[in-house]
Amino acid sequence: MNQIARTFVFVALVVAILLALHFLPQLTIGETELRRVNVLSDVLPEAGDDDLGFVPDVPEPPKPIVAVVTPGATTDSTQAGSRQQLQQPTAGPTLLPTDTTGLGIVAQSTGSDSTMVVAVPVAAQPEGVTPILDYSQGRAGGMYHFYQALASARQLGRPVRIAYYGDSFIEGDIFSQDLREMLQDQFGGSGVGWVDCASQVHGFRQSVVHNFSGITEYEVVKRPFSSTNQGIAQRYFTASEGARITYKGGRARRHQGQWAKAIFYLRSDGGVQLHTTMNGDSTRVDTIVGAARLQAIECRDSVPMTQVSYTLRNIGSGTLFYGVALEPVSGVVVDNFSMRGSAGFTLSQIPDATLSQFAALRPYDLIVVHYGLNVANARQSNYSGYTSKMGQAIDHLRRAYPQASILVVGMPDRDQRSSSGLHTMKGVEALVAYQQIMASDHGVAFFSLFEAMGGRDSMKELVEQGMANKDYTHINFKGGRHLARFLYDAIMAGYHSYGF
Repeated sequence: MNQIARTFVFVALVVAILLALHFLPQLTIGETELRRVNVLSDVLPEAGDDDLGFVPDVPEPPKPIVAVVTPGATTDSTQAGSRQQLQQPTAGPTLLPTDTTGLGIVAQSTGSDSTMVVAVPVAAQPEGVTPILDYSQGRAGGMYHFYQALASARQLGRPVRIAYYGDSFIEGDIFSQDLREMLQDQFGGSGVGWVDCASQVHGFRQSVVHNFSGITEYEVVKRPFSSTNQGIAQRYFTASEGARITYKGGRARRHQGQWAKAIFYLRSDGGVQLHTTMNGDSTRVDTIVGAARLQAIECRDSVPMTQVSYTLRNIGSGTLFYGVALEPVSGVVVDNFSMRGSAGFTLSQIPDATLSQFAALRPYDLIVVHYGLNVANARQSNYSGYTSKMGQAIDHLRRAYPQASILVVGMPDRDQRSSSGLHTMKGVEALVAYQQIMASDHGVAFFSLFEAMGGRDSMKELVEQGMANKDYTHINFKGGRHLARFLYDAIMAGYHSYGF
């Protein structure tokens, strides 16, 4: 059989398999329905009518954030929200139901002569800004810790770090590279933060030039995979003798073409030798003694780095590699932890010991969880089973990072064909509502990207403007810059509402 005939046979087999998958019955995992395979989704409407389905009642907007002020301070809304007077409370007190001061705030004595608990009125939201809803009421997990870190970004002694977890919506550093650039413009910093040792989309990513050889990848959405071996990005890597990894600064966004230090994260029972070349001309050799724990190997050059390369030699048994952080000494850095095909709840499977070791070596000030593309579907309106499992993942992260702010970003709009044209997929608004309920139930913050981008049918508008793909699900780099601005503006509005 000639090559042309083989190609036609192969294509026919693929089409036949996809058509067979199309006619499979709806599959579920627990209470979560999986998306159906629909090879004709671009030309045929999805099954079902055009009704967008049941949307649960979302929680009321949260009460104003609790703050602690010193005695004798004038408890008006301006001074109570000033940077000098705010302190992070260790517990969330019960607020009085009415204004007892006549000054627009709610006050309650803590039983101590040294402090008073007040509910600071949130400043008026700038026009056109979708707010971050903070359901913490001053407890750890709310946004205050992150805002306070931003206020001290240049004096903190380390970068303000953001862990941004998400699915294919942020793959290739889309969206997160623009959020990083905007925050670095405002608060300083350089470098792209975390980069895995290897990546399927390394040629697609613009914020760093990444090349590797001799590296084998394992990730949570594929088999084989060992949950006990995974790192903070839900991946781990093995390497052959002499394997190489190179990172070079990208120029697609400001500040990301150079960095002050590179930190290699690995674990090796039998030891390994790490040959590091900085800026193409300065090489050092680290002989790493075996240890059954996470290790971080940091290197710096006499000048800012624009390139760093690693060669792996004398690789002992039980050696696992995770990734490299390219980051500043101060300012802000955003780590992109994208996972194509993930619903997010597998974050709860990262071993406690692993998370604790990462927390000690790489503390985060804000952890963002941004999922939904692999959950929402046109036949489901109740996502309580999913948010129950996702809530467990949030609690898992909070135990490892008890002081970190946690922000749930609701899924974006996703459109599908219906008998009346392209419209928001049934199930999207319901999932966004359940995500907000989840944030409220777990005392963390919530940001509705769906609302910020324009709500119903907004993904179709992005496609028409050349900012999203014609699957009406994923954005491109232009769309990433557009949408990241909404989250950045919400962060800055929250930051300023505290008087910073």
